[in-house]
Amino acid sequence: MKKLVLVLVVCALGGSVRAQLFDRIKNKVQQKVNDAVDKTIDKATEAKKKDTPASGNVPDVKATTENGAVNTTANGNAGTTVNTNITSYSRFDFVPGEKIIVEESFSQDPIGEFPGQWNTHSGAELVTVSNRPGKWLRIQQDGVFFPEYINSNFPDNFTLQVDVMANNEISNIGSLAISLIKADNTEEKFNYGTAASTTTPSFKVELTPRSSGSGVFRYSSNLIEEHSISDIAAFNVPKKNFVKVSIWRQKQRVRVYLDDNKILDLPRALDPNTILNTLAFHTYAPTFDSPDGAFFISNIRLAVGAPDTRNKLITEGKFVTHGILFNTNSDEIQAESYGALKDIAAVLTDNPALRVKIVGHTDTDGNEQLNLDLSKRRAEAVKTALNKTFNIDLTRMETNGKGKTQPIDNNTTDVGKANNRRVEFVKI
Repeated sequence: MKKLVLVLVVCALGGSVRAQLFDRIKNKVQQKVNDAVDKTIDKATEAKKKDTPASGNVPDVKATTENGAVNTTANGNAGTTVNTNITSYSRFDFVPGEKIIVEESFSQDPIGEFPGQWNTHSGAELVTVSNRPGKWLRIQQDGVFFPEYINSNFPDNFTLQVDVMANNEISNIGSLAISLIKADNTEEKFNYGTAASTTTPSFKVELTPRSSGSGVFRYSSNLIEEHSISDIAAFNVPKKNFVKVSIWRQKQRVRVYLDDNKILDLPRALDPNTILNTLAFHTYAPTFDSPDGAFFISNIRLAVGAPDTRNKLITEGKFVTHGILFNTNSDEIQAESYGALKDIAAVLTDNPALRVKIVGHTDTDGNEQLNLDLSKRRAEAVKTALNKTFNIDLTRMETNGKGKTQPIDNNTTDVGKANNRRVEFVKI
């Protein structure tokens, strides 16, 4: 009996030792991962302190999968947001659409997987990066990638915004194209990505970052043969590996912006009655520079084209905008809001007797009281920006915030939440 008890004790101790050993190994691995991430963050912080905004230099950052393993380097701007100096975007006249119809940040999809509502014949996976928030679709292979849930025609006046990154290994050879096309089935979507047709209604832009010299920008449509623009400083590995691409279609006219720079303004890029119904991304490269070479895309927003601000406010007495953007959980206005602010400021300048109430709204995420306070502070921030940047008299503006109490869309989807996060201008 004593021998039996002794055997059981030894076995128990053996299991305990094995468990402890396993835990120590697991903790050791996790610590190495954490050390790598901490080191990356430290480098990003040091680079941010050393570099001025004009330098354009950015640190290496790490993309990680669900298990925390470091997979590849991806360069981007230091920090988690775009430049918040509004006047730095003084040439930016882009005004995002009035109603959001696609908002893709991959929030519903797990890290390490391909997005559930997208399609490809190639491969890609969702990752996080240490110096920018959210999830990013990392593309390391040639291929065509598109969301399947877009199944209706785009309006003839719409805006598209996409965040794009590349890492050092993709430079000089890899290209990422963003295409807006008319396709009747999945086969046509894939075929366009591999051999663009001059008869398929379409508009395409293509980015090729460079490590020596500035990047290359190409564009084409079924009416315009491919043209290229060299020395695009907005996308230059490794100095600047992040760019926000904004496309604005108004019937025949198409404008394209990279960050705050208007790259194209084509008055006859499309036939006025052209129907487009597909958004697709294509990667092109005979071979990637290395197995770690990758493009990253996220924060895709497609919206019905910008409204007539003057008519909405003067005639209807109310104007709603989703183009004034804030840092997460903050009242700090992002620089790319300049176009939307300029639009409303022009109406107020042209109508000196007009007074407005600025009302902030949030989605339902988070604490109700905190959301209410945040919406009020954001409305006040808009008032301050209109005064300081566009010289609108403070006495002509009142502010309020409604938090999440007055939704205009559902709060169960990314699109609905994006529509609920808004700023309203009400005539008083």
